Amino acid sequence: MSLLLFPINTERLCLVPATIKLYLLELHDRPAFASTLKACVPEEWPPDQITPEVIEEFIGRMKARGRKIWNFYWLLRPNGSELPVLIGNGGFLVHEDGTFEIGYSMLSKYQRKGYATEAVRSMLQWAFSSLKKERIIAHTYPHLKASIRVLEKNGFLFKGKGQEEGTILYELWGKQKD
Repeated sequence: MSLLLFPINTERLCLVPATIKLYLLELHDRPAFASTLKACVPEEWPPDQITPEVIEEFIGRMKARGRKIWNFYWLLRPNGSELPVLIGNGGFLVHEDGTFEIGYSMLSKYQRKGYATEAVRSMLQWAFSSLKKERIIAHTYPHLKASIRVLEKNGFLFKGKGQEEGTILYELWGKQKD
């Protein structure tokens, strides 16, 4: 079994696994959150989609029997001696039927620079090799062109309407299906 060691390092990013402790610090003690991450946390953190309610849901899923979530904080590695900068996050949810879904969000200042494509690529490699997943889905909205571009650059194919009103579904197979 091929296990990638944590954190996951890419060309420009370091993906640090989210933990319950980090989520609680993110919610309640921003300076300790930044210190524990060993990163600069921008004033505009978190991205719009990551509300306190979403973080609470993530914590609940992490505590659940048979872990139903794996998330990562995306840190932009510095060129010099400065601290890395927290620019985004992403991860996987496991639905009741076992379907594995990827999701991600990023601060707008760092969008359209290839960081999300790079982070998603490394997360997919990890999921396919370490978690032995064969198929991963993603839901997005048709107007989120940058998100669609990230999915397509990583090999996802459009499959049609999503489960939630107004969403669309993308799918990626790690191995060719029979």
